[in-house]
Amino acid sequence: MADAKNTTIEKQVTETKKVPGVTLTLSKDEAEALLVLVGNVSGESASPRKSTDAIYYALRNAGVDTLGKDVSRQLSGSIRWLSTPKARYSY
Repeated sequence: MADAKNTTIEKQVTETKKVPGVTLTLSKDEAEALLVLVGNVSGESASPRKSTDAIYYALRNAGVDTLGKDVSRQLSGSIRWLSTPKARYSY
């Protein structure tokens, strides 16, 4: 005689979802400037820096490079993402 029971099993699922996105068209100079900018952002990986890292690698994978160009030497100062936003000041 057959017997069946309801149960829960674990199964790894990979799915494709449609998510909102943005398409940005840049000139070569604009792309190089953005590469330098996002490539010099610091902060914790749990901060929005993960997004600037993704932009950097997307540009590099698209062939954007600043090797031997002055654009990377024109950046002054630094940008740092915080893991939590700064407190707002009320006036």
